[in-house]
Amino acid sequence: MLELSRAMLHPPRAAPALPAAAKVSHSPSTFPVTMPFNKPLTLALLLGSGAASYLLASLDPGLADLGLRRSLSNGSLYGLRDAEEFAQFQDSADVDRSIEERAQRAAGERCDRLLLYLPDPFADHGHGSQINTYLMGVTTATYLDRAMVLVEPPVEASKYPGGSQFGCPVDAFRETVTQTSLRKAATWEVKEGFPRGFSRLVDHPNWLSRGCPVPCAETHSYRDWAGLANKYHGGEFAEVTCNNPDGSETNVVVTGGAKLRQHFREHESIMVRGHPSPQAHQWATNLGATPDEAKLFSSLLSSTQIWDYVLGLMNKAGFLRLQPWLARDVELFLRSFDLPLGEDYSAIHVRRGDKLAVEARAEVVKFWRSQGHTDADNLPTEYVPFAHYLSKWDGPETCQRDANGEAIVQKHNVYVATDDPIVVHQEIAALPDHIDDDTILHNECHQLRFYFNPTDASAFHLNGDGEKGFEDQSEAREDSCFSRYQRNVASVADMMILSKAKTFIGEYNSNWGRVIRTMRVRLNPLEATSDSDRGEETKVMQVEEATRTLDTRIAWGSTRPRTPGY
Repeated sequence: MLELSRAMLHPPRAAPALPAAAKVSHSPSTFPVTMPFNKPLTLALLLGSGAASYLLASLDPGLADLGLRRSLSNGSLYGLRDAEEFAQFQDSADVDRSIEERAQRAAGERCDRLLLYLPDPFADHGHGSQINTYLMGVTTATYLDRAMVLVEPPVEASKYPGGSQFGCPVDAFRETVTQTSLRKAATWEVKEGFPRGFSRLVDHPNWLSRGCPVPCAETHSYRDWAGLANKYHGGEFAEVTCNNPDGSETNVVVTGGAKLRQHFREHESIMVRGHPSPQAHQWATNLGATPDEAKLFSSLLSSTQIWDYVLGLMNKAGFLRLQPWLARDVELFLRSFDLPLGEDYSAIHVRRGDKLAVEARAEVVKFWRSQGHTDADNLPTEYVPFAHYLSKWDGPETCQRDANGEAIVQKHNVYVATDDPIVVHQEIAALPDHIDDDTILHNECHQLRFYFNPTDASAFHLNGDGEKGFEDQSEAREDSCFSRYQRNVASVADMMILSKAKTFIGEYNSNWGRVIRTMRVRLNPLEATSDSDRGEETKVMQVEEATRTLDTRIAWGSTRPRTPGY
């Protein structure tokens, strides 16, 4: 489990700018660079100044240059021993690796029925929205008993430099150098076959894809599949049967983005009807369930229990696994600001900005009305104050007392993930009972020490200032796939910290809050009991105890979990 030691409470330093000598093209496939080129500084841009300092502290410039060259040619600049722990949003002990191992051994089987998932229609959304839509794809494909295959647009059709909305790790490129009489020039080109689009974030597992390739490559292009997906206007997916080069046939449905969400809205209630049934048993099996787990799943009747069991199975199988370069860089980033391992911590997610202005506006108004402010046009603030999140800790009446009646103080390391760090810093400074600048005594018995992500406060969203990008167009013009990757690493690190926290405080109004809740659902183990008459041992469980959710406290808004993906 991740643990927080002291990080920076004060506003962090900005990441270094791209060196003036480096001219980077916004072509999706090539990045011409004029020499001389400061490669250690470029590494700082890719991974963040803190991460680069961690890596390069013991390296002279020559070695750093050599290391980067090796990364460009071999795809691996460095390996960290705990990278496996940073490859998913739950502890590695919570993932059953045998599910993926069995799927890898059976790769290429059962490829006659596919769901092609197109992530690109939502490529301009943030992490939370893209992951939630992918989650809908996973539940839909497994319910329909189809292998789920990701299909990304070709690099020349991508609107993102480097071919992905998640930016460019150093591993994405190969370097070629040309010599003229006047100068030496280097060109960075995206490696052929390097994952594009959403696939640069997520290592799509074999237990979902069944190791199946994109079908009918000689007769159907990406444009054909996208056109078929866009024809959906409700009801059932249109099926297409096409021929593969080896003569086999594949039955295909294709979807993504808003079309998938429309289909899911229409079918979510149907998907949880009719239990027990052979289809429910098969659905659970497709999600990696054991025979006993599939039997239990098929017996569930409540839609809430069914969806939580789906999430528990998905998390057990490790459905959301990061690509290895991202896991490596997230680990390096977390270590760079002294984020040790091994101790429990709490985490708070404070989402404001564009999310509160429109989608969650009614919930903000509702909160202030509960505090006695009835004029929606004259609220004390246009957001829920940070102090209200802290109210989720017990009050003084519940404090444990020693023999003298004094409150026993419990110490908490509290990580704060927010898109509004400057204001949250000010709110913390205004709290009472400070022990030091970043520590308070709350409700007599909770000592809270706050920690923040030490990245540039100017841009938190994958796209820049917010989901619609940078407000300042000059910043938008200067943005690159390198800085986009840096934001990607910082955001994924935040999401990982929130998911693995012992206690999470947030809300379900944002995609992030809903993703975090998804990643915190676990299956309870089946309990073995003996049949005394037959001398047999079976595994049974009370329905109410089928799953559990790690300690999750809702600060404001609806406390009811939504259907997965919403």
